[in-house]
Amino acid sequence: MFRASIFEFRVLPKFMPSTKDLRRRIKSVRSTRQITKAMELVAAAKMRKAQLQAVATRAYTSLVREMIRNLRGRADFRIHRLLRKPQTVRSVGVILLTSNRGLIGGFNNNLVGAALNYVKSEQGKGFEFITIGRKGAMTVRQRGFTLAAEFEKKDIAAGPAEILPLSRLVTDDFVNGRYDRVVLVYMEFLSTLRQEPRVLELLPLSQRLEQAALWEEEPLTLPTTDFLFEPSADLVLEKLLPRVVEMNLYQALLETNAAEHSARMVAMKNASDAAQDLIRELTLDYNQIRQAGITKEISEIVAGQLAINH
Repeated sequence: MFRASIFEFRVLPKFMPSTKDLRRRIKSVRSTRQITKAMELVAAAKMRKAQLQAVATRAYTSLVREMIRNLRGRADFRIHRLLRKPQTVRSVGVILLTSNRGLIGGFNNNLVGAALNYVKSEQGKGFEFITIGRKGAMTVRQRGFTLAAEFEKKDIAAGPAEILPLSRLVTDDFVNGRYDRVVLVYMEFLSTLRQEPRVLELLPLSQRLEQAALWEEEPLTLPTTDFLFEPSADLVLEKLLPRVVEMNLYQALLETNAAEHSARMVAMKNASDAAQDLIRELTLDYNQIRQAGITKEISEIVAGQLAINH
């Protein structure tokens, strides 16, 4: 808004604003920059905490992988409910993770776009959405999709217990036949400047469960251990499978939180830089107008003095 006004003033000097108007605009932009700078610092602090949380879960995941590798060959993976793939997929539950607030660039649009692209690619199926984050719930309602459930999202996840209600809901609905498939749409945190939306088939779980983790890094190198499972390997696997679903949901939440705070930090930094550039341009215009006024006054004094002398 200010840039367009400055351009107009420069092209049409007769509409040049007064120094009072420019002072008011400079003050307004400085106040805006203070807000965006504060939001940038808050987002940076939250991003660091979210990153630490995401990294802290990887040792647990590596241990789960090791246990599943030891279960292979001892348990019958075909009999477990969360591993069964239906012959025909008629209904799909889509878990969509978004933010609660805006001022974050294209973060939410990218997530919603990934979800909609998946829906378009699976034509002929019934879809129900389960959302975490107010932006996702609002978009689902606006586009006329069925919103089966809406969960509150916190900026910083307190612990895995936060996703237990969601995990139990989707596993129960999958086992009871409400959904033939459950997919998870989340934002993967790759770096401070790079985040990418991902679509993960959460249920049924792949029979290669050791590859079901959400991140691409290599697991921790652990010594091969020969476990003794009691009372049976099948019972241990039956108890372990819901933990795998919880682990994937929790990791997706951590990834999305880290990506959200990173995107907001970058967006607020760009806004702060743009405000600083605008302040610089407005200050230059203010000084030019002020100097022109001073020059005009001096010229009038000199002209008046010359008229008196003659």
